[in-house]
Order: sequence, then structure tokens, then C-alpha cells
Amino acid sequence: MNNISDLLNPDCIKLELTARSSKELAIKELVQLLAAAGKLNASDDAVSRYTDDVMAREKISSTGIGNGIAIPHVLVAEAKSITMALGRSAKGVPFESVDGKPAHLIFLIIGPQGQNNEYLKILSKLSRYLNDRGFFEALMKVETPAEVIDLVTERER
Repeated sequence: MNNISDLLNPDCIKLELTARSSKELAIKELVQLLAAAGKLNASDDAVSRYTDDVMAREKISSTGIGNGIAIPHVLVAEAKSITMALGRSAKGVPFESVDGKPAHLIFLIIGPQGQNNEYLKILSKLSRYLNDRGFFEALMKVETPAEVIDLVTERER
């Protein structure tokens, strides 16, 4: 599974994040989306653990890659497969991005330890797609999660 569109689920896409004040709150909101969709263990402990794992990765170096984009990611033993959530914020979320600007598109990727190659391919492909400013702008304008998936599917062709 090398396609990002295969990882996206409408239930794991939030077109306006409620968390706006910190990346930790945004990450927790995205982890909760994945848990509610059955992609991760949904217990409160597990949501906290996943959030803590992603934040520990963020302490190593911010995944705010600039230009309004952040791709927080982590590999953990508990994950069954690679999963992804997308949160969008018109106002932006402070993310300690390399350019100092807030993140408007936040793609959270959580995968199991041992799937490094697949994980790195997905990160690379997503970064490449998001470098295309037209693609970024299109993602900022879509009105439904299904349109997000359609846009990504079209980009993968």
C-alpha cells in the first residue's frame, strides 16, 4: 500500500480543527479522530499514549515543514498498520515550523515499528505532493472529506 488515498478515511479528516492554540491539542484531536474511526485503540489511556509518543517525536525536531504544512508522525509498537488523519485549520495552528508560520494542513501518520520502508515512502510522497502549491491551495478549498480523498487520488494518477 503506497497510496496515500488508501490511508485516508473520511472519518479521519477534519476540515476545521477546534484545536488552535497548540500543536499538542491539534495532535490529540487527530489521534482522537483515528481512535473514534477504529484505526487505533480508543481507550483514554491509549489516546494519551499515542499523543505522548507523537509529542516525544516532536521534541526531537518539529514536523512543521513550513508553508502551512505539518506532518507529525511516529512508529509505535502498539499500532497494527499505518494510519493517517488530516486536520485543516483556516486560522492555523502554531507548530514551531521551520518558517515560523502556523500550520494549516496537519497530516498525522502513525505506524507500527518495523514498517520503516513503507512509512518513509508515504512521508516522502506526501511531502512531494504538498510541495505543489496548487495542491495545497486545492486542499484548503475542498468542502468535504470525500473531496479531499478525490483530490489525493487524482494527484496520485
